[in-house]
Amino acid sequence: MADSQPHEPGKPDRTADGGGLLLCGARLADGRAVDVRLADGRIEAVGTAGSLRHHADHTGSRVDLDGYLLLPAPAEPHAHHDTA
Repeated sequence: MADSQPHEPGKPDRTADGGGLLLCGARLADGRAVDVRLADGRIEAVGTAGSLRHHADHTGSRVDLDGYLLLPAPAEPHAHHDTA
């Protein structure tokens, strides 16, 4: 993923319909600052800080994470039904 451009998965942009959550300016473990757009419980786009927050059609919630570290989930919850 190029740092200068947001990564858009092959799904339609859901920010135009008023939903979603935009995490602005989050710091990653490698030191990069990014914006992250979430909708329907999934990550829809990731781009360098400032690249997603200025979309005029985004009417969902915004959270300013400037100064906060954004990490993946500390555990991957899953089950092995064949061994339970």
